Amino acid sequence: MKLADLIAGADLKRVTGDPAVEISGLSYDSRKTKPGDLFFSTARDDAQNRANLDDAFKRGARAAVVRGGDGGAARSAFTLLESDHPRLAMGLAASRFFDAPSRRVDLIGVTGTSGKTTTTYLLASIFEAAGIPCGIVGTIGIFAGRRKLYSGLTTPESIDFESALAQMETSGVRAAMAEISSIGLEERRVEELSFRACVFTNLGRDHLDYHGTIENYFAAKLRLFTDILPRSTHREAVAIVRGDDPFGRRVLDAVGGRKLSFGFDRRLDVHPQRFSAGLDGLRATISAAGHTFEVESPMLGDINLLNILGASAVSVALGIETDAVADGVRRCPGAPGRLEAVAGPVGVKVLVDYAHKPDALEAVLEALRALKPRRLICVFGCGGDRDRGKRPIMGEIAGRLADAAILTSDNPRTEDPLRIIAEVEAGLLQCGLARIDEGGAALGKIGYLVDPDRRAAIATALRVAVAGDIVVIAGKGHEDYQLVAGRKLDFDDRAVVRELAAEMGGAGSPHGN
Repeated sequence: MKLADLIAGADLKRVTGDPAVEISGLSYDSRKTKPGDLFFSTARDDAQNRANLDDAFKRGARAAVVRGGDGGAARSAFTLLESDHPRLAMGLAASRFFDAPSRRVDLIGVTGTSGKTTTTYLLASIFEAAGIPCGIVGTIGIFAGRRKLYSGLTTPESIDFESALAQMETSGVRAAMAEISSIGLEERRVEELSFRACVFTNLGRDHLDYHGTIENYFAAKLRLFTDILPRSTHREAVAIVRGDDPFGRRVLDAVGGRKLSFGFDRRLDVHPQRFSAGLDGLRATISAAGHTFEVESPMLGDINLLNILGASAVSVALGIETDAVADGVRRCPGAPGRLEAVAGPVGVKVLVDYAHKPDALEAVLEALRALKPRRLICVFGCGGDRDRGKRPIMGEIAGRLADAAILTSDNPRTEDPLRIIAEVEAGLLQCGLARIDEGGAALGKIGYLVDPDRRAAIATALRVAVAGDIVVIAGKGHEDYQLVAGRKLDFDDRAVVRELAAEMGGAGSPHGN
């Protein structure tokens, strides 16, 4: 395509060079740039900007969109386009280059602090049960059916997003379920996408190191419903919003088009008439906009019932038969690393979960307490180089809701793990708890334990647990690494549990039997 056609209508300050040059590809990572590419430099640092441009042009880029000027470098042989918003230009170009696949594939965006991944997996299972081939875009990766296309950002850059949707369409996918993050929205990665439906799950404290305040964080999420969804080319695009969440009510008030609410409140469009949650899963009778149907799920806790309600609301709104909804819910085991059961000591229910923020940890622990285990043992930590304010909050939540809290490391990144632990520990102390040793925990003594070695902390949890206990290992979920002092180390909580259980003399089933 000609460059002028790709960027027509983009907000550009200046064009230097030939706008009629032919473009054969798009890139934003200079290391992956190919000859003939239009390169987008998104770096804010001038030195990095110049380095990225130099690298892209050395690799054969034919033109580049750059923030501001080109850093003073003379590149008369190339076409440079200056923009205050390179990602907006990127989205426009990517949509045109890949022929806007979201106008033909039913794209369903899911945003919120918690529940995004599980909701996308539930939706994919429901749509597949209805005979509609699906794709998934999110934290675990991008999938067309069972084929993995990409791993990276929860919400990919627009080039990767549009490319993946185009590959999905070519392979026969008719609907794609996508996690839409607040950072992805703030960075304008999804501006040119056309959504068939958008879901708001909830909102709690997260990403404040990026957004600064909870209101800024909410404002980023809200744009999906007030700015992007209304531009959809799909007929009767719909907003699906949790109506018993305080921020969800604000979304409902702000949405002017078609919308459905869901939650536990019986006044909402989609709600459970009755439900039960046990160690064997969930059962519920759901009322959904004039339809009533039964669901059973192997997933645990009322937090997953909320995800089922949201997915059911989308499905009914888009005309999926309730038999397919029930079948899809029944067949979905959940998303990897989301209250995922792992075989541990006999009689002990061991669960691995991604909860790494206050609201998520609180919801998980409250849901598990409601299952009435003999004891609830929680292994958790807080990530480094992220919102420090949440650390004592998470300590207080674990101290209040777990019978035994074991504080450890969780991606300390460039920070001192012991400093992070000390800041989390302040919240445990706020609960009036004292630090105890493994022997005290084995005897059921009230208190908390600390071990910065995550493997050792998990081992302690498994050793002190007895039949009837639930052990939840929170924070990393599906991740198979630890980020420590600039290094990425192999570490998968699920694999560690299996190895430790084997060393301890055998394991029960993942269901704790």
